[in-house]
Order: sequence, then structure tokens, then C-alpha cells
Amino acid sequence: MKIIPKLTAALVAGTCIILGANGWLRVRRERRFFEADRIRDHEIVGRSLEAAAAAVWKSDGPEAAIQAIDAVSSHSKTLGIRWIPRAQTSRLDTEAAFLRGLPAGEPVTAAGGDGGHGTVWKTYVPLDADGVRQGFIELSEPPSAEDRFVRNTVWDTVEMTLSLAVVSALLAFVMGQWLVGTPVQLLSEKARRIGRGDFSGPVTLKQQDELAELAREINAMCDRLATTLDHLRHADRLSTVGKLASGVAHELGTPLNVVGARAKMVSAGETTLDESREYASIIVGATDRMTATIRQLLQFARRDTSRKAPTDLRSLAADAAELLRPLAKQARVDLVLAPGSGDATADVDGGQIQQVITNLVMNAVQAMPQGGTVELSLDTERLEPPAELHKPEGEHLRLRVKDTGQGIAPEHLPHIFEPFFTTKDVGAGTGLGLAVTYGIIRDHGGWIAVDSKVGQGATFSVYLPAPGNP
Repeated sequence: MKIIPKLTAALVAGTCIILGANGWLRVRRERRFFEADRIRDHEIVGRSLEAAAAAVWKSDGPEAAIQAIDAVSSHSKTLGIRWIPRAQTSRLDTEAAFLRGLPAGEPVTAAGGDGGHGTVWKTYVPLDADGVRQGFIELSEPPSAEDRFVRNTVWDTVEMTLSLAVVSALLAFVMGQWLVGTPVQLLSEKARRIGRGDFSGPVTLKQQDELAELAREINAMCDRLATTLDHLRHADRLSTVGKLASGVAHELGTPLNVVGARAKMVSAGETTLDESREYASIIVGATDRMTATIRQLLQFARRDTSRKAPTDLRSLAADAAELLRPLAKQARVDLVLAPGSGDATADVDGGQIQQVITNLVMNAVQAMPQGGTVELSLDTERLEPPAELHKPEGEHLRLRVKDTGQGIAPEHLPHIFEPFFTTKDVGAGTGLGLAVTYGIIRDHGGWIAVDSKVGQGATFSVYLPAPGNP
């Protein structure tokens, strides 16, 4: 259940509870007022009737007094009045002994039954004549007015509660969606983009509250993360350059020996003019090869601003293979670039994709301490991206790096793209290569998959959107 329906339900529930409690307290308070008014009215009527009946009893006798009581009862529409002789006191609802002990003219009121027809309020007024308690005048009244008030109050409370609940629900939903729902949705979408490695597109909230402050902090965090990621990628590139240096140094050894030997012979005058020209040509060729190798290494190490442009991935793979071949040769690894056909152009940052290829190939080489084969291949495949990318099915360029090494243990597969995760010995790796690779591919709208079995090598597949496929 989302937060807005939760807030709406909480507000409606709170409104209903408050109004229900208020209605209950109101009914309870009014009941007490009704009871007090009834008791007071009964006492006034009872005392007046008792005084008149006692006077008639003394002057005209018991029968006249009882007739006077009956006459008053016949004229009363809401109040029941009857005479109860002393002999019938034991049948009264109120305890007889208590009634007999009442002082003359002091009434007592109590709620009792009326033979199964509900509660009836009854007041008993003792009648004393000739110094003897002759009986009681009973005043009875059903609480019909009170019941009507209670029913009306309950219905009023229910109607008011429902009306306010509907209004509160609408206001809570509209205001909650405006003030909380939409901003939270924007922040959630921003968080998903951050999870995919996309730090662009700052969140802008017009309101001035905690959510707007959170949005500003997230935007600032993205700026810092983007800068940190750039530094991290460059650090990984420099680390790779360091590993390549030994292979490049070995690759430069032979041309340098050739250049040195030929130069010494020319400078010592041991060559003829034609030989000197031939040696000079050999020296130029060797220096060109060395210059190209060094330039390629420096270009890889140079920190460039990220720029995406239509780039031939097959050419990038060939350049990376050429740069990595000396290192692979040292490790007794054959680096093979599979032939391919068709267009392999994609809108990418060439330097970053070359870094991806380099990281994957170097990992493959390091996974084969006894030597083996690394195969680079490029093809096109139509497939649907993973769900977290929220992209439709389309054409993708697949760059595959396959090795015949040791493979990856199943328990390590879920963690290989995590920063600083490594199974290498201390000092042999930083654990950043695959994490940086993962981030670069996500920045390009693609993804990376791995298939590996222990002892049978591993295959890393990089998928990038083909031209025309966003």
C-alpha cells in the first residue's frame, strides 16, 4: 500500500474516532441532564401531589384521597401516577424496607422494568396520614424523549462523520498527492537512475520543505558521485597502464636493440653509404613502431572529457588487442580477434569503451596462469534489455570476451561487479576493474552479462544499443 492511501486512511480513521468519541460524550452528558431534570420534575410533582393527597386524606378520608390521585393520573399524558397501599409495598421494584424508612414527603427515584417493555423511570413518594405510613404515590415515565434524543444524536454523529470522512479523504488524497506523492515519485525515479549509474537530470521541487531539501542533497550527492566516478575510472585506467607497462617495455626492447646496434655501426664508420641508408631506414621503421606503441599507451592513459560519438567498435577492439598483445604474450595467452562482418558502429565514448575492453581482456589473461586463449568478437543481436533498464526490445551490438581460464565460482558471481570485490591476492588487484566496466556500460545505456563454469572459463558479453535504438 502506497503512502498517500495510508495517510488518507489514517486521517479518515482519526476523524471517525474523534467524532465518534465526541458523539458518545455528548450523549452521555445529555443523558445525565435528562436524568437530573426528570428526577427534579418527579420530586416537584410528587411532593405537591403528596401534600394535596395528605390534606384530602385528613379531611375527607382515604377513598377521597385515592380518587384525587386517580383523577390527577387520568389527566396526565406522559406521567403515570398510581396509588400503592402499604400492604403492596413488597411487590415494588425498590426495596420495601428502604421505602418504609423514608421520611415523610421524601421521594426516591430509580430505573426499573415495566414488564418487558423496556426501562421506566419510577419515583416513589411516601404518604403519611394520621401519623401512619399509608402507602406510596408512584410516578412512572418511560424515557421516550431521551431515547429519541439519543437516536437523533447518533444519526447526526454518523452523518457528520461520514461527511467529514469523505471531505477529509478527498483533501488528504489531493493534498497528499500534491505535497508528498508527486515529490516522492520524482525522488524514487531519481534513486532508480542513480542505481543504474545515471547521475544526470537533477530533481527540482518547487515546494520549500524537507522533501525539497532532500532533493537538493540528492542532486549534490550526484554531482559528487559523478566527480568521484570520473576519478575512479581514471585511477583504474592508470592502474591498467601500470600493468601494461611491463609488456610494452618488453615489446620496445627488440626495436631499441636494433636501433642501438645500427646506430653504433653507422657512427663508427663501419658501413658503406648504401648500408648507412639501409640502416637509417631500419632505424626510422623501428622508431615509428615504438612511437606508435608509446602514443597508444599515452592515449589510453590520458584523461579526456566524456564525449559520445559514432565509433567503430571493431576498430576499438583491434586497437585494444594490439595494445594488450605484449602483455598476453608474456602470460602465454593467445589473443584472438574474431573476424566479423556488418556495421559495428555505435554512439559511444571511444576511450571509455576501450577501457572496458582492456579491463575485460586483462581479467581474462589473469584468469589463465597456465596460458590459454582469449577471443574477442563482435556481432549484432535483437533482444529485450533487463527489466531495470525500462527499455523495449531492439537491436544491440554484442562485444564478447571469452577465455579458457579457471572460471568463476558460483558464490562469487553475484558480487563480481561490486567495487573492491576481488579474489586475487593482496596487492594483485584493486577490485575496481569490473565495477568501473559495469558503470561505463550503464552510462551508455547498455548492460553486461557473464556466463561461467569453474574450470571451463568465462564469457563476458557487453550489450550496447545499436544506432537508432535508444
